[in-house]
Amino acid sequence: MKLIEYTAKYKDYLNNYYLADDTFSKSPQESLLQTHRGSELHRILALNHDDLVTFFVLDEGRDKYDYTDRTDSILLRSFSTDSRYARKGFALQALKELPAFVQEKFPHIKTIILGVNQENTKAIQLYKKGGFYDTGRKYSGRKGWQLIFELPIYQYYSTN
Repeated sequence: MKLIEYTAKYKDYLNNYYLADDTFSKSPQESLLQTHRGSELHRILALNHDDLVTFFVLDEGRDKYDYTDRTDSILLRSFSTDSRYARKGFALQALKELPAFVQEKFPHIKTIILGVNQENTKAIQLYKKGGFYDTGRKYSGRKGWQLIFELPIYQYYSTN
């Protein structure tokens, strides 16, 4: 699996991305419409061979402060797997690749944070398997209460 940042040459990949249930996550196509956010949003593609299997956004903007007061954090959001590739381990693999990717592309970042809807039990288990832990804090999001999870980068990848 390879994680890469979206560029226009991957537009067809996103146009062909199929998300059967967008109850808890925005579609990749919706994320492209947020052009007003500029360089603080990083749209990330997880490719297995030449197939787009998972998509997410890394957000360096002010929204992260709804979840943490850490300036050295980045917010993981809109995490989804193309429904045709669901339950094949790609989402977990993308999460396992994430710390090294963040350390390489964003060396100033020391922790990844996310909000997961408390009703989304499958995602909660996935994030825990991916190394995230529940901070015990909650945030009231647009679709209900979000549990705040965190993954310290330095825990797995020392820069010394």
